[in-house]
Amino acid sequence: MHFTRILAVRHGETTWNRDTRVQGHTDIALSDKGRWQAARLAQALRDEPISAFYASDLSRARETALMAAQVHGKPVETHTGLRER
Repeated sequence: MHFTRILAVRHGETTWNRDTRVQGHTDIALSDKGRWQAARLAQALRDEPISAFYASDLSRARETALMAAQVHGKPVETHTGLRER
């Protein structure tokens, strides 16, 4: 029997997250802390057998996914349908 495991990860922090502002589809970049969080995520997932990476097309999600994907030598597939709200 074959199982597919899906890891759902939220993007790193943005300044709007810190300020408790709703971002929705507004393309707000990661903050320095968010980039640090994404780098830590990449290290935490480095030994996981991940075959594909998907993210919304917003920069905060794409950048978070790219950091983890680079550790695995994989691209990130982006899609507007993965945006929040």
